[in-house]
Amino acid sequence: MKLIEDIKKAEEKAEKLKQEAESQGQKLLDKEHENGEKEFTGLDNEKEKLLEENLVQAKKSSDKEIEKLQKEHEKDITKVKNSYKNNKNKSITKVQEIILKWPSSQ
Repeated sequence: MKLIEDIKKAEEKAEKLKQEAESQGQKLLDKEHENGEKEFTGLDNEKEKLLEENLVQAKKSSDKEIEKLQKEHEKDITKVKNSYKNNKNKSITKVQEIILKWPSSQ
């Protein structure tokens, strides 16, 4: 009879240990899940930070390129205006010469 009681006690103790182990295992799983969430959030924040830094760099680079293109455009516009002015003056001079010569040719 004592053996049966010892076996029952051992079974009860084993059941309690099993439940305790399951409880502790679940707690460990929950804790690791929380740690994983924190790490994921940290990585997500780091990703956002890197994206912002890359955007700033890209903006600086594009601003430099735009400025360079604007300067080139201004130079080209100046060349075109000067060329137009020179050609206009030459054309006026040529037309005046032709007009002056015209009556003398008749």
